[in-house]
Amino acid sequence: MSNLYSKLGPQGRALLNNPQQPSSPYTYTNDANNQPPPQDLDFVIDELRNPKPTTTVNKVLGYLYNYVPYIKHERNLGLVVASFLNSPVCFGSSTTPSSAATAAPPPPFEEIYMIIEVFKLITDKKLEVSQPTLPIKEFYTVIRKELENFVWYNPQANSWKVLPIICGMMLSNSLRDELYVDANYFQYRWFFDEWDDKMKSLFVRCLEYSLSSSQSEDIVFLSVTSLALVYQKDEDVNKYTKRISDGLMVGVLMNMIFMSPKVSTLSYQHFFKLNPQDVNVNNDANKRILQKPVIKHLNKFSFLLAAYFSQLRYNKQNEDLILANLTKMADFNKLLNHICASSIFNTFTSAKENNPLFQSFWYFMKNLLFSEVIIFQGVFTRFLTGNKSNFIWFNNRDLIIMQRAYRQIALTTIPSLYYLNFILLSIGQGGFDNYNFVYYLSVELALSTASHFEQLALRLFSDYNEINLYPDVLDHNYIMQSKVLFVLGLWENCLQQKPIQNEAYASSIYTNVRDLANDSKYTSNDLIEASHSVLLFYFANSNKVDLKDCIEYVNLLVSQFPHRLSATQLCIAIETIGKKILSHPKPYRDNSIYNNSAEEFFHFLVNLCGPIHRGVPIKPSTTNTSLLNNNSDNPSFTSAQPISEIEAHATLNTLEQDKKMDGDIIHENKAKKPKDKVVRDLLPRFKREYKFENRLAPETVREAAVLALINLVPYFPLSVFVAWVERIWDLIVKSNVSEANYLTGMLWKVMSDSLDLNRVELAMRWWYETKRLSERNYVDAKM
Repeated sequence: MSNLYSKLGPQGRALLNNPQQPSSPYTYTNDANNQPPPQDLDFVIDELRNPKPTTTVNKVLGYLYNYVPYIKHERNLGLVVASFLNSPVCFGSSTTPSSAATAAPPPPFEEIYMIIEVFKLITDKKLEVSQPTLPIKEFYTVIRKELENFVWYNPQANSWKVLPIICGMMLSNSLRDELYVDANYFQYRWFFDEWDDKMKSLFVRCLEYSLSSSQSEDIVFLSVTSLALVYQKDEDVNKYTKRISDGLMVGVLMNMIFMSPKVSTLSYQHFFKLNPQDVNVNNDANKRILQKPVIKHLNKFSFLLAAYFSQLRYNKQNEDLILANLTKMADFNKLLNHICASSIFNTFTSAKENNPLFQSFWYFMKNLLFSEVIIFQGVFTRFLTGNKSNFIWFNNRDLIIMQRAYRQIALTTIPSLYYLNFILLSIGQGGFDNYNFVYYLSVELALSTASHFEQLALRLFSDYNEINLYPDVLDHNYIMQSKVLFVLGLWENCLQQKPIQNEAYASSIYTNVRDLANDSKYTSNDLIEASHSVLLFYFANSNKVDLKDCIEYVNLLVSQFPHRLSATQLCIAIETIGKKILSHPKPYRDNSIYNNSAEEFFHFLVNLCGPIHRGVPIKPSTTNTSLLNNNSDNPSFTSAQPISEIEAHATLNTLEQDKKMDGDIIHENKAKKPKDKVVRDLLPRFKREYKFENRLAPETVREAAVLALINLVPYFPLSVFVAWVERIWDLIVKSNVSEANYLTGMLWKVMSDSLDLNRVELAMRWWYETKRLSERNYVDAKM
């Protein structure tokens, strides 16, 4: 002890100053004349057994850390450990019947939790400074025997006290194996294997006494924390708590993680009391929030809770248990979302702020999201694995019961993901594998409930307490916008079903989302692009698409090009809509201007392209670099779902689903693309040696608009195929020389690669015989 001399009385100082006094181990005797001077360790032992009123848990643990790693004798180590286990400061006073009236409870959980931390530090230090002090084997052996004897003496009262010590030492196993086992396998491997086995057995036995309703909340919390830190996620949790109710363990863990106002993640509310300008804000955030045991080891607690959820048996009681706790999580997340929405952290740049308070806040939020996803994953893993401990074989009745239960679980999980979406977006829309597993499985299960899913999504979108669709509010409220984006993702999933189950509901989605894609009302790039993604799935998969809606939407697309949408995005969108209209033309009356809806739509597009000025370049937007991908090799539409993006070259495949839509004109011709089905040598060919522009991406507004029309050529009806191609050719030759060369090349590319047999024959005849296009400069000849 650093100030030992000042703590001694006159006699003690005289003894220490007497050089003739022999040095020998301290022995307790009543003969003061034969008593050697007390050593530092004697004062430590005395302080442990007879603490002063000012002695605290931290002071006791400080003594242990400073002395235990350097003890040289087995007996002294045993004395220190035994004295510590009987310390009233750390474990409370005796609770025997004779002393029950004066018994003192143990300190609060977060104080005695430090026993785990300190014994890990002690063990780490001992592993690093073993020589010339007590050999490492003796060190481990002495502690094991002391713990075993202590528990054996009074299992009911003493079991919980050894758990944090075992836990702390086990947390050093990786360092122990690195320094000793790996360096000298034969000397240490079997010893430490045996030590681990005995200590785990003692740990499990002590848990049975410690995790019961008869123990105080602080003791139960400490015991569960010890288990959470010892448990490995690939282990069977039943080997630790086989005789303890799963419901009890789930309840305690839920209380520790979400419910307790003292120890749980509810501590996040302290963030809103801190001043970001305070120079000590980082230390305050660590002390009040991040260094709290549950938050510091949040992932460990989550893995443990997930393990209990994943192995619950299939019965009504456990289904109710899961639903009740998922509802508690949803309530927790709703409160979190609403409080954060009213805080300084609700900005679009908050997650990128350099301020320590902002960084600590988002670090906590990301850890919270990860931990909840782990818990949800445990719940859904139970469904996918069927929990083999309960059934050997599943019959149809069992599967129906399971699926019904998990549909309800999915509907209860989705609101939590809805409220946490603002955290996911701060990480990046790509999310992560665990989240995607939970998200897509819960959506898939929820979609199987049809009406329940539809009602849930509409309620989450329409609830004024959650979302205000007024543009000035939604554009500037990050957390509110994150909830809208989440619902858009749900609707995108809904519209991917083929056929769409509820056309009326799909129509209501279109009505709700159409305005969100309008950049004259909303300015958020993410919101507008996600809305476009949903609308395209509506036009691709709905059987009730109205031509008026299509024309209205194309006008919206054109108004946003090129300042907001890229050329590729424009082409994808128009091809998606055009394929729907051209593949399913609706006949008109005899006195109508147009024969059918396909003809009207085609002429509408031609009339849009005609007035576009020649040579106007597509300039990258200075306000929206995420939407414009003209300079990218892989332009994209960003999905409303938590995936990074829908790649441009795969977008139509996604939209088309199985590519065999009912009434598709290509399918009706019973033909595939020539390159896929027909022996090309038997057919007349487009000359591959023809010299066209080398580029594939359009560079002017006119090129992009006409290219969108060219991409519709494979869907032109046979009866008007040549006439409609002629209309496109008129647009091409009215362009400038560079544009005409490029567009002719793209027309050739579509005709040579994307037509069925009937259309390719018409195209070749038109190309070679009617237009006589060859290697000569066709622009000079035709313009």
